[in-house]
Amino acid sequence: MCCVYACNRGWLDNGEARIAFGGIPVDEAIGREVLRAVQPAAVEAAVQASQEETRRQDEVLEALRRDLEAARYTAQRAQRQFDAADPENRLVTDELERRWNQALERVREIETRIAAQQDGHAQHRPATQKEFEELAANLEAVWHDSGTDTRLKKRIVRTLIEEVLVDVDGAAGEIILVIHWKGGVHTELRLPSITTLSDYGSLPEGFLAS
Repeated sequence: MCCVYACNRGWLDNGEARIAFGGIPVDEAIGREVLRAVQPAAVEAAVQASQEETRRQDEVLEALRRDLEAARYTAQRAQRQFDAADPENRLVTDELERRWNQALERVREIETRIAAQQDGHAQHRPATQKEFEELAANLEAVWHDSGTDTRLKKRIVRTLIEEVLVDVDGAAGEIILVIHWKGGVHTELRLPSITTLSDYGSLPEGFLAS
């Protein structure tokens, strides 16, 4: 079955030439890169990235806790100033009450952010070295199994890849793919173009993912 990717957004928005190219070589190339991404070296990098993300989340949480401590101190000081003010002086007490309320609102805001951070941390337990290795060992067999549901492959791609951009180099007769992996790493691939139109675009929505 023939597969062709096409992108008409540039033509629709700006009257630029349409872009289209054979999809099967692209799918196969992306599949090879996905499998390469879970090889031993990549697994080690993934473990390190996972651990680094855990450390980063811990640092964010610790910074929020420090902010909360400071906010609570400010709120307590504002309360003491309000309590010590002459109740007959409404201008002063109104201003001190406003500052106290602002300080309390800041405390509640930081407490909410800490709760959200803790919830997110609990829901995203870092994968272990063993779990990454088991994924790598099983993925290639699953990927090449003719009985594997295409939707599963799409879910795998969504998990690993943020987006894929394509630049068609007409002079060289090549399709240039730029894979943006989750986590910020980029990979560039160059493939012979079979069916091409135009010179730049992004892979249409649905590429291995819809």
